Amino acid sequence: MIIKSKTRLPLVATDREVAFPLLPLMTGILFPGTTISIQVGRPENLALLKTCYADKSRLVAAYSQSGDSSAEEPPVHQVGVFATVQSMREGIGGSQVVTLEGHERAAVSKIVATGPYLKATANAVDKLRFSAKSIDQKVNQVVSIVGEITHLDPVYSPETLNVLKMNVDDPSCLADQVAASFRFPLAAKQEILEAVALEPRFNRLLTHLNTELSRAATAVSIHEKVKGRIAEDQHRYFLRQQLHEIRKQLGEDFGEEKEAARWKNQIKNSPNLPHEVVARARMEVDRLAQLSPASAEYGATKGYLNWLLNLPWGKTTPEDYTIADAEKILNTDYYGPNKLKEQILQRLSVRKLLGGADQAPTLCLVGVPGTGKASLAKAIARATGKELIRISVGGITDVADVKGSPRTYLGAQPGKIIRTLRDAGSSDPLILLEDIDYFNVENDSSVNMALLEVIDSRYNARFLDQYVGVPFDLSKVFFVCSVRSYEEIPEQFVPRLEIIELPGYIEREKIAIANRYILPNLLKRHGLLKSEVRMNDKTLSLIISGFTQEAGLLGFSQQIERICRKIALAKAEKKKKSWTISEKNLEAYLGTTVFIPEKAETVPEIGIAAGLAWTGAGGELMFIEGIRMKGEGQIITTGSLGEVMRESIQAAHSYVRSKADVLGIDSNDFNEFDIHIHFPSGAIPKDGPSAGITVCLVIASVMSERPIRNDIAMTGEVTLRGRVLAVGGVKEKISAAYRAGIYNVGLPRENHKDLSDLPNEIIRKTKFHFIERVDDLFELCLLDFKPSSYTLEKVFAEEIAKARKKKPTAVRPRKKAGKPKARK
Repeated sequence: MIIKSKTRLPLVATDREVAFPLLPLMTGILFPGTTISIQVGRPENLALLKTCYADKSRLVAAYSQSGDSSAEEPPVHQVGVFATVQSMREGIGGSQVVTLEGHERAAVSKIVATGPYLKATANAVDKLRFSAKSIDQKVNQVVSIVGEITHLDPVYSPETLNVLKMNVDDPSCLADQVAASFRFPLAAKQEILEAVALEPRFNRLLTHLNTELSRAATAVSIHEKVKGRIAEDQHRYFLRQQLHEIRKQLGEDFGEEKEAARWKNQIKNSPNLPHEVVARARMEVDRLAQLSPASAEYGATKGYLNWLLNLPWGKTTPEDYTIADAEKILNTDYYGPNKLKEQILQRLSVRKLLGGADQAPTLCLVGVPGTGKASLAKAIARATGKELIRISVGGITDVADVKGSPRTYLGAQPGKIIRTLRDAGSSDPLILLEDIDYFNVENDSSVNMALLEVIDSRYNARFLDQYVGVPFDLSKVFFVCSVRSYEEIPEQFVPRLEIIELPGYIEREKIAIANRYILPNLLKRHGLLKSEVRMNDKTLSLIISGFTQEAGLLGFSQQIERICRKIALAKAEKKKKSWTISEKNLEAYLGTTVFIPEKAETVPEIGIAAGLAWTGAGGELMFIEGIRMKGEGQIITTGSLGEVMRESIQAAHSYVRSKADVLGIDSNDFNEFDIHIHFPSGAIPKDGPSAGITVCLVIASVMSERPIRNDIAMTGEVTLRGRVLAVGGVKEKISAAYRAGIYNVGLPRENHKDLSDLPNEIIRKTKFHFIERVDDLFELCLLDFKPSSYTLEKVFAEEIAKARKKKPTAVRPRKKAGKPKARK
């Protein structure tokens, strides 16, 4: 294949086409009037050269830029040189070192043979006329630039300029000689060879000469700077040696120099240090070498270097866990909802795919104390193979506690995060930030933003501690926050946190957790064996209901710990060998019960209904009482109620009053009787709209004097139109009803989807009544209530039907003039 020239070539006319041997050159360019030595190893090229050398015949040498030397027909450029072989001598490995001499430019037309070597037809390229005046200027420029290059770059011999000046009278030969003498790229040399006209040839030559001059000048500048630096270092070394000798004569110690050398060694042996850290450390070491050990700055600088070089720069643990193993560990170490675990596994999957990085918002575990926030974080750390570090940020009110204090301050040190990472020894542990609700109680926005820089993936890749002064990468640290409730999260944190709510545990879950985790751990901590202590589920249930009132497990665990301590004392005194804790002897270990759980009423009564409430301690059964008395139609409420609950009572009263005819209540009764609604446990504040349907039922009961079923509990918000809206905390509320022995529960219809989180035992035993309107609740819970006989809609429907059955009255026709008719 022939690579055509980009410009039209002036060829010398001939009568016939003549074929010449074609030699592809891959390591050099041959110009007319110059020689080149090449090493040839390919058999076909050796045969070509030997033939031409023996016959003293000419060949065509053309540049081939093919990278594949094994190709049968390497691509060659169209413009080459007619050349002769001057000499051949033995080379390495059977090759030949050949010297070629170029004569004139040749244009290859076509390849006519490939064996035993390449042959191609070629014509000589004619020389074009040129303007002597313009070419003389370019010749002078070339000579000037060549002189500067040979002066700057020692690679070129000073005699090169003298040799080239001998060809000043022949500009074509001069240009070819310069192009052959300088180390231009082969492609640049080929461009010059293909420029047949002198003006474009000199233009290309000057371009590449200027590039070479710039390179040579840069090399000389670098050389001079290096030379000056070496001279300066030698001068400083000489002065140090003099100082060393003087101090030696004075009998002084050289401990600071040894200390500086030790720090330099540590920097050299720390391959993970970023270049910014290396530069800062070397600067501090140089300062340390100039300071006196007795100065205060010496100790401060040494302490700073100790912090800077002992931080875990780039030290990470591999993300080599599998999702299946992580799921197994989560199921083993943490007892909780599957949806929550699935959310955690999704985050771990993303982190594994990204190699430890995670741009998602920081996880925030929200739950009351004892709901397993720390246990979940510990399970995540074990699943990922990372170290768990627990940091309490409660009480922090200063930016310096988070980001450190500047080195100029007395007693300066890094912030809590950097100190923790140095102790951990890695830059990607799992850090659990606890007590976020007690963080920055003064609500200083700068302190909040300082902690946000730590946990926010948008900023923490270059976290700047004020003491360290060099950015540290926190992007691979697995941050997890924990807080008691969503409302206590600082406002600036909410958009950058992924909230995971940990619900409170019901009684069955607490018993399962006690048998699986709490009892074995507490027995081990107190030196007791499992075979020595027996405690059944009924005993655990009595501890939960009689001695604790919480959604979590802290109080429950403390009560079991009290039992274990008493057993440990008895074991140390060798009084017994085994202990059985039952309902009968539980008071001997814990004393009398602290809490008396609510129980269902034994018989239906007027004006009392079982409501369900959610508290921080879990679900509770709440009996709402009501009575009517002579008065002026007022509503009296007691029981430490909030504003929302008072409004809910007023809405319930208005709705019941609107349904007086349906309930069989005289409408005047609402003006002649006062209604008193009371919520027991008056010392406990209560608020929220979820008691709306229960209050509706109580008001309807006292005004219609109908008793309410005692075997049903309910929850739901009511509107003025009688619709029942969904509420929260359904799981805890249903569990409270189950504990109290109530197996009928009235719920808003929209809450049917919340039953999936309940234990199977509760679902099997409990009958759920989904209520869409309050009228359905009246029919369900009020005894002796027959809505069909009181429903206004039915009355209206009957009246309309009667009207339709009546015969229509005939319309009197108009009288015609002169012809009266008898009336029907």
